[in-house]
Amino acid sequence: HVSNLQLFKSISVAENQPVLVMPSIPQQIVQVKVVPCDDTASCPDGSTCCKTKEGKWACCPLPEAVCCADGSHCCPQNYKCNEQATSCVKGEVEIPWYTKLPALTSDQSDLSAVQCDGGTQCPEHTTCCKLATGEWGCCPLENHGLELLLM
Repeated sequence: HVSNLQLFKSISVAENQPVLVMPSIPQQIVQVKVVPCDDTASCPDGSTCCKTKEGKWACCPLPEAVCCADGSHCCPQNYKCNEQATSCVKGEVEIPWYTKLPALTSDQSDLSAVQCDGGTQCPEHTTCCKLATGEWGCCPLENHGLELLLM
């Protein structure tokens, strides 16, 4: 039983192969956002770029985080790093500090990612789609080279 979606099977005249014909499906687009650290490194959306002791970029898994001077940890916004206690402090509240993760650099390529134009990537199992703004978005459909006709 296919509710509200009827699938039709026809034959492609050119190749005498079955073709799946589907009514149009509302377009769902997922835009992958990153936080640029500089021209060569970035962090996932919702994270903060911080420098390591070695001067490289790392990602704190918190938005607008405070980068700790030890180069390996960070704290939530409005907290202070307490390096002696290895914690984050805000008034009387003390919580464990967060460990930074390596940033993605432009010379690193996610082999499972789908490459769009201009260095943009989409997650595996998605397809690059041009948005109305001209930017790239990621559609939650894979391009398997199947011939699909939308009605």
